[in-house]
Amino acid sequence: MPELHLSILFRFVLLLLAAVCSVILSLFVYRSTVPPVSSVKRYVMISLRSIGLFLLFLLLGEPILSLVTHSVDQPIITVLVDNSQSMAITDRNGRRDETLKSILRSDVWKQMSKDGRLIYSLFDAKVRNLATITEDSLTFKGEVTDIAEALKSVKQTFASSNLQAVAIITDGNSTIGINPLYEAEELGLPVFTVGVGDSSEQKDILIRKTLTNEVTYAGTKVPVNVTVHSAGFGGERVQVSLRDGAKILDEKSLTLDSGTRDYLVPLSFVSEKEGIQKFTAEVSNLPGELTPQNNHMSFFIKVLKSKMRVALIAGTPSQDAAFIRRALANDKNIEVIPFIEQNNGQFYENNLNVEVLKAIDCIVLVGFPTAHSNPHNLQTVLDAADIGKPFLIILSRTIDIGRLHTLDPILPFSVENATSDEFQVFAAVPETQRNNPILKINNSINTIELWSKLPPVFRQQGNFRSKIESEVLATVRMQSMPLPDPFIVARNVNKKKSLAVLGYGLWRWNLLSDAESGTEQTLEHFTSNAIRWLTTQEDSRRIRVQSSKRIYTAQDAVEFTAQVYDDNYQPIEDAHIEVHVQNGSETNPIVLNALGSGQYQSEFESLREGEYKFTATVTANGAAIGSDQGTFSVGGLNAEFLETRMNKPLLQQIAAQTGGRYYDSNNFGSLANDVTTLPNFKPRDVSKSTEIEIWNSRWMLALVISIFTFEWFLRKRNGML
Repeated sequence: MPELHLSILFRFVLLLLAAVCSVILSLFVYRSTVPPVSSVKRYVMISLRSIGLFLLFLLLGEPILSLVTHSVDQPIITVLVDNSQSMAITDRNGRRDETLKSILRSDVWKQMSKDGRLIYSLFDAKVRNLATITEDSLTFKGEVTDIAEALKSVKQTFASSNLQAVAIITDGNSTIGINPLYEAEELGLPVFTVGVGDSSEQKDILIRKTLTNEVTYAGTKVPVNVTVHSAGFGGERVQVSLRDGAKILDEKSLTLDSGTRDYLVPLSFVSEKEGIQKFTAEVSNLPGELTPQNNHMSFFIKVLKSKMRVALIAGTPSQDAAFIRRALANDKNIEVIPFIEQNNGQFYENNLNVEVLKAIDCIVLVGFPTAHSNPHNLQTVLDAADIGKPFLIILSRTIDIGRLHTLDPILPFSVENATSDEFQVFAAVPETQRNNPILKINNSINTIELWSKLPPVFRQQGNFRSKIESEVLATVRMQSMPLPDPFIVARNVNKKKSLAVLGYGLWRWNLLSDAESGTEQTLEHFTSNAIRWLTTQEDSRRIRVQSSKRIYTAQDAVEFTAQVYDDNYQPIEDAHIEVHVQNGSETNPIVLNALGSGQYQSEFESLREGEYKFTATVTANGAAIGSDQGTFSVGGLNAEFLETRMNKPLLQQIAAQTGGRYYDSNNFGSLANDVTTLPNFKPRDVSKSTEIEIWNSRWMLALVISIFTFEWFLRKRNGML
């Protein structure tokens, strides 16, 4: 039965006194009436006045009415059932799906439900709670398994309930997410695991992994190292191939040794077109293997346009110009077009003009301009800067500082009071730039240490300062004394990039470096890194529509996001974006929803497995303003078939770490007893209290007003004063 409790700020004595005073005051008011009324009417009005006055006093004490209910909360056991593709494998122990269904048909669960409440959940990439479970609930179509997410979901869903144990029926192969052992320990409850499948190595051949460059250049040979895993075969011959759709790019034969082995098969291809391309590594099927679904693996590579074209403009032949030209030429992805100026203002090779520089990706200035530089050449360089070409500027002792000021719009630094005097300096990299990609030498993590080992170079006397919008990557060090003067300065403003080295004699980094220090190729690494940073442009498209991932599972929602800007790169709020997703002859349209600030989003709940292309059209105020397109895939991850053995050690570890127990699929009869005999496996009393603030309720106010209104009505009805 519910319990009622009334709490009030006043003591009981005051309430009793208030009740007495209310009655006495009402009796005094109605001791005589004009005109006289019957005793019944007079006592009714006395009662109304007494009750009304008492309620007013009661409300001053802020009374609260508490309704307390009691119930019994039965202990809960959550049963997590693996619904992924790997549970449909047939191994030496038989079909896993049939084994799992037989486990669910066992009387163990009926025994357990007598003492507690069973709640079932199916999991793969996601978790779905079920009121009851039937064989029709099981599809075994999940393309990935996330045991950690399943355990985390249990913790979130049953945080305040009488959850006492968790049982997991699975093969133990968690293909995405974090280590499930962490979530199991965080749960703070015993986890009982039932392993399904054979824990021994299965007879199978599969693609375990592919290793290649994520970014490459069109026309460049791209190596792809494919790891083939074989178990249970010996002497068979298979073909390992690399495909672009139906086209075979490379293929090699592989003879399998007996036993279990991994084979590294080097393949390669030449990228032909720009953009994000999908490729597939594949190994031929063999009779008797566990499954052919893991015999292929897809991956994506971003293919950039062919070699970057770099213009090297030097004010005069010099060691720096020669070494930098050689360093750039050593990079197979850079094509160098040299312009070495003579004393008469002409060039030894090639003719400099605006049209030539329009086709250039980056411009390197070495000691340019000089006193004899042709003003026309200087203007040509300025015109290239106006159209957004990036610059790498390296000073020299012959540079004309006065003419250099002409290039001030592209310079990341300023200089005053420069003289022809020079002094030796070292490059010092501050701690804040330790991970700057421009300064990386051979991908070493010891960036600061390697730069400190470089031999000294030269710098002119003068007041060199970085511009306020620039970033200092390295400063000057004289012997062991660091100075705040900049040495390497970078600038990125309004999508125009420039990088400057405020010194010369960089050839010394190559010739005078100690091979044991690992710095003998610093100039090559620095120039290559600098060119890549300068030529990497932020996405400046006004319309950007893209899918959130390149590969989705069949259970994933396919999400599209978009950003739309006007000519001044201000967000367009009221655009209409329609995306058409095509798979073969089938086309599905979707309209993106506006999120504000020029951003849009929408999603398909799910799409069937296959390769998809999408085209987005954008209109605003009834006029077309642009379009975008892209590709993505649904399915084909094969993650569930990369490891086909039951992961018994993981399941045993989860059970041991949480105080549960591991069972094989043919020996779990004691599960019900093990769970129901847990120390805390018993019902618990739950008390729930609901509070009503009487003093703050509308119905209480209405009651008081109604009482005084009825009293007033009776008085007027009887003509009373």
